[in-house]
This record gives sequence, structure tokens and C-alpha cells, in this order.
Amino acid sequence: MIEFSCPSCNKTYRVKDEYAGKKSKCKECGSAMPIPAGDAPPSTAASAEQPQPRRKPLPAEQSQQADAPPVKRQRRKAATSDGNQNSSEILTGSTPNFDYEISQRPDFALVTINLQEGQKVFAESSAMASMTPTVTLKAGFKGGLGKTIGRALGGESMIINTFTADNGSGEVTFAAGATGDAAHYSLTGNTLMLQRGAFMLHSDGVEVTGKWQGAKGFFGGEGLVLLKASGEGDIFFNSYGAILSVDVTDEYIVDTGYIVAFEDTLNYNISVLPGLRGGSKLKQLFFGGEGLVCRFSGQGRVWIQTRHVQSFLSWANPFRPSKSN
Repeated sequence: MIEFSCPSCNKTYRVKDEYAGKKSKCKECGSAMPIPAGDAPPSTAASAEQPQPRRKPLPAEQSQQADAPPVKRQRRKAATSDGNQNSSEILTGSTPNFDYEISQRPDFALVTINLQEGQKVFAESSAMASMTPTVTLKAGFKGGLGKTIGRALGGESMIINTFTADNGSGEVTFAAGATGDAAHYSLTGNTLMLQRGAFMLHSDGVEVTGKWQGAKGFFGGEGLVLLKASGEGDIFFNSYGAILSVDVTDEYIVDTGYIVAFEDTLNYNISVLPGLRGGSKLKQLFFGGEGLVCRFSGQGRVWIQTRHVQSFLSWANPFRPSKSN
């Protein structure tokens, strides 16, 4: 067997010796890659140090098509701050506002914020799991009546909790209501759109309010109002299931129930899933939202979750206890 790695994305492959000297195409990034001779070592040291999963050999017909133009693919990766694809790794970071750590991912993510004296963090009501005695909590409205009502329409609490390290450095740990992952995003004067219930916490310099979607929200089946985060600072959001970050460079289609967040550089429109029959379109449009997708276009990032709340509820519903007659 020949073992080698893609020179572009380092994805590792194992193929039969008969394919030595041929070319193939990487399933991960679409790049053309030569298959080395059987006695050649793997192309990267990292692939030799890590245990390699068993993979099916590349089919001969795929090798013969390697000279064809590569199919344009969206680059997907785990939603980490450094691009690492290990979804269970503890993520750490340091910003001008605070130091942070995201642990227990991707199933039960916890966000731990370390504050120096005088630093603050603002969080969704009931998100705090623990804190040190040096931190004080103050609950109240933030950003005026309009932004407060906007957050409520976007599925969040009207109350924002402010945590301040008043008596020296301190630590606050936050947990999301849903079972899933959490991610960090740095705002630099741009805007991030969040799905209902996705907001966890943010630093000073960030404002979170609601944005009316109009017909997009009605036909999308996910609420009439999205959350809009803007300003300069840090924001953390959560998902139901793990989070995948997708770099969109042209067009990308996502089921409305799997969207967690997206950058405002992307345009989006709600439409029916391609391939549905005419009668099915009307049925799905008015009775459930299934089959409705969001078409993103332009350039930017979108974050998707690996589970759908409504799909889970539909699966669990038959197991609910029923009243006996």
C-alpha cells in the first residue's frame, strides 16, 4: 500500500501499489495530487505521527480523471479560532477584553472568561454557571428600549447580565441552554447575524439587537427576527449539536433549521429545496418549513449546526407517553 498526503490540505490517503505514478484528486479540497512510488514516505511529518484511519482505496476511474478541472468546493472546518479541525479540543484565546477558554465541546460546551480587575462581560440571562467571589453581577436592560425589544423578538431575554471584576481578577463560566457547541467571533466594525437563541455573551463594545426579516423570516420557518451583533469586540454563540464553519466564495445552500450564524457580507434568500414537486412545494411552504432552504451568495462565512431541533422533536414525538382512556 502507498500512503501519502494532499499537498494542499494534508488529508491522508492509502492506495494500492498499482496506482504509483498516477494522479488523483483530493476529496477534501479538490486539488490535483500525484501518487508517489511505493517506497516513498508520507509527504508530511504530521501524518506519520498520528494514527491513520482505514480508508477505501481510490478507484481507478477517479485517478484517470485527475487531469480534469477540479470541482469548486466550499472549505469546511470545525468552528475553532485557529482553524484546527479537532472538534473536541479545548480552545483558548486572549483578546484586549479578556482571556477565554471553550471546553467540553462539542456536546456540552462551557465558555470560561478570565477577567482582570475592572473588565466586564455581558451575557444572556441564566447563562452563568459559576463565578468567583471577586466578580459582581448586575442585571438590567442594555442598549435602550428598541434594542431590548429587538433581542426579545429574536428569542433572547430582555435582561442582560453584566459581570464585572470589581475586587481583583476573576473568572466566570457560562453554559448554553441547548446541548451543543460554542464558538468565538471577533467583530471589527462589521455585523454578525445570529439565529434565534444562539447568543451567549459578548464583551464591551458590542451591541446585540433584533433585525426584522419580513417575508424571509415568515417563509423560512425560523422566526421573523434574527439577532444582529455589531460593533468592535468579542461575541460567543452556541448551537444545537457541533458547529461547522463554511467559507462561502460564490453560492451555498443551507436548510434554514441548521443555520447558526453568518457574516453580513453574504446575501441570502429563502427558497424551496431544489427538486421538490409543485404540489410538495405548497404543502411544505405552509405546513412545516421542511424543504425550505437559505441560499447564500457573495463572500463570507456561515456557521451551521449538525442537528436540527424540529427534526429531533419529530423523531421523539412517537415515544411520548399518551393518556390512557
